[in-house]
Amino acid sequence: MKDKILLMKRKILLKNKILLMKNKCLLMKHKFLLMKHKILLKKKILLENKKLLMKNKCLLMKHKFLLMKHKILLKNKILLEKHKNLLMKNKILLMKNKILLTKNRILLMKIKILLKNKQLLMKNKCLLMKHKFLLMKHKILLKKKILLENKKLLMKNK
Repeated sequence: MKDKILLMKRKILLKNKILLMKNKCLLMKHKFLLMKHKILLKKKILLENKKLLMKNKCLLMKHKFLLMKHKILLKNKILLEKHKNLLMKNKILLMKNKILLTKNRILLMKIKILLKNKQLLMKNKCLLMKHKFLLMKHKILLKKKILLENKKLLMKNK
């Protein structure tokens, strides 16, 4: 009976050894699968990171493009403001030109009036000269008439 117990113990020990070996195999298999899982997980993470990096690059490019567009729009806005300012300055200059044109027209009218006055003055001088001439002629004729009458009177008196 002792032998039987010993045999039984040996069988149990052998079974335990086999189970222990199986456990070691399962443990090794588990470690292998765990490593495989870690590698796949790393690959998956790397792939996702790559995708996210690509997405970030695309967003960065889009951001740069929008920034450039914004700069262009900002420049356009500044140029538009400058254009508006120049337009206002042009309107002011146009108004000044209109005022100067009106002043020039007034001056032209004054010059025309002055010219007409000069012509009238010249005409008056001519008329005055003519009047003086006629006056002198009249004086001469009057003197002649007086002289003639004096002569007649003198003749009569003699």
